[in-house]
Amino acid sequence: MTYDNALEYIHSFLKFGSKPGLERILALLEKLGNPQKNLRIVHVAGTNGKGSISTMLSNIFIADGKKTGLFTSPYIVDFCERIQVNGEMIPHEKLAGETAKIRPIVEELNSVGIEPTEFEIITAMAFDYYNQENCDIVVLEVGLGGLLDSTNVVEKPLASVITSISFDHTEILGNTLTEIAEQKCGIIKSDSVTVAYPLQELEVIRKIRQRAGEKNNRLVVPDLSLMEIAECTFEKTVVKYKDNQFTLRLFGEHQIYNMLTAVETAFAVGVDAESIQKGIENTSMPARVEFLDKRTVLDGGHNESGTKMMSKVLSLFENNIVVVSMMADKDVENSVKNLSTNSKIMIATECSNPRAMKADELKKICSKYCNEVYAIADPFEAIDKADELKGDNLLAVCGSLYLASEVREHLKTKIE
Repeated sequence: MTYDNALEYIHSFLKFGSKPGLERILALLEKLGNPQKNLRIVHVAGTNGKGSISTMLSNIFIADGKKTGLFTSPYIVDFCERIQVNGEMIPHEKLAGETAKIRPIVEELNSVGIEPTEFEIITAMAFDYYNQENCDIVVLEVGLGGLLDSTNVVEKPLASVITSISFDHTEILGNTLTEIAEQKCGIIKSDSVTVAYPLQELEVIRKIRQRAGEKNNRLVVPDLSLMEIAECTFEKTVVKYKDNQFTLRLFGEHQIYNMLTAVETAFAVGVDAESIQKGIENTSMPARVEFLDKRTVLDGGHNESGTKMMSKVLSLFENNIVVVSMMADKDVENSVKNLSTNSKIMIATECSNPRAMKADELKKICSKYCNEVYAIADPFEAIDKADELKGDNLLAVCGSLYLASEVREHLKTKIE
């Protein structure tokens, strides 16, 4: 099986969509010999910040000399970004090999009415790969929710991490923050440690405390009174915390709190301060308030809470040119309102995802918040138009990680 054959096979399961429940992933893993039971895992759930915190933790464990697996989604440039060991993507030929290995298992399960989804197949392959690679530790990012997510087959995690929780996927997770938090806290297992993002709504932290107590977990929340920002520029933020100094390359106030969550998680599982410092400084991520140059920023924040973070960045500039695409099932109204901050021009576009809102429909919403709005369905043409119009103003491309994935290289060629 070639790499292209493997991707074609994996993506053929998109038709099953997202189906909460563990019966299918457990059946897959049973046939693979339950590789997840051989792994030491830090499990990460939440609404925003999962990718950033997971990547920081991976780099921290690598700096600590651990062979580290990282499972994350979605990808930005290459599908294989989703399954990494020591910061390196699974090689294309090994992904093809894992796909060839799991295919007959999937077909056997299909024959008895158990139809795994794309994400479940990827999750099972990741566990198998980390086990084959003899990873010392795995940072496992939840796909959706937590309680019924296919990653939630971990029986005893080293730590459960609950990142920032806000409204998203309400049709699946619930319409209140308490209901959503209940789903996210489903990853908390007995007799372990739980680390929570420091700025949570009251009903969220109550639910985290309740679940941690029920499961006999030590709950750790970063103490913001012990934090001091020593330096803050577009290039780096220097933070002092608990008698240690950390240099953060990710931009935005929210990334400081993400960093503190990662720091406390690393301390909780026994990593020394020097390794944590090195891992944090080594962390960079595409499409997370990523300044490709001083006047071009790319961000994948895709819900009201995530775009609110981006609005703080946009507020630092005037007459912004904003190219935006969003999934139709997100809180488009409030997200667009956030992304319109100081906007001179907004260009509504579409990424190649069936859930993407049509550019013409998105334009109608953008027009409520910006006087000059265009609808250009092709994202590359939208970028080209924005590049023509921006002059010395900031060009922001945002609203979806899927959009960021499609246009990042095109944006970079504009800069070069």
